[in-house]
Amino acid sequence: MPTLLRYPRIEKVMDRFAFTEVILMLFVFLATWLFYLQWERQKFSVIYSYLVYSVYLFLLFVVLFTKAKKYHAVSWNPIDFLQLERVHLSEAFLNVVYFIPLGILYGMKARVKEFFVIALLTIIGIETIQYVFYLGTFALSDIFLNLLGCWIGFQIWPLIKQRMADVDN
Repeated sequence: MPTLLRYPRIEKVMDRFAFTEVILMLFVFLATWLFYLQWERQKFSVIYSYLVYSVYLFLLFVVLFTKAKKYHAVSWNPIDFLQLERVHLSEAFLNVVYFIPLGILYGMKARVKEFFVIALLTIIGIETIQYVFYLGTFALSDIFLNLLGCWIGFQIWPLIKQRMADVDN
């Protein structure tokens, strides 16, 4: 959480409730543990998916749209994350990780071309909203990293699908 706490507005949201950080950590642990149990049993619950994606989308909204207070800039450098400072590297890593679940979600129904169109439009839409409403930077590097995260998720989906199909056979 240290990278996220660099942003005063997120820190303010986190401090609003006494146990926010603990609850978030418990949610991540519980979601991971339940996923592992379902993976081992080769049976996935639809309710689990709805619950996890509801919380994931809410948290993604909080992370993407509450970071900066009236801040707005454009960065056309596609590799500005390649700085050897720990803060920049961890933020780049999180930009990838945040979008892996979205790639899995898109992978459930979309073919490769559809996936790229949907993922790219979603990410460009997010970056545009951040810029237009003074919520952050429209960064080409963010688009690249977010798309990479979606692509990783899209590649993970067939593994999950295969695991579920093994039960049916």
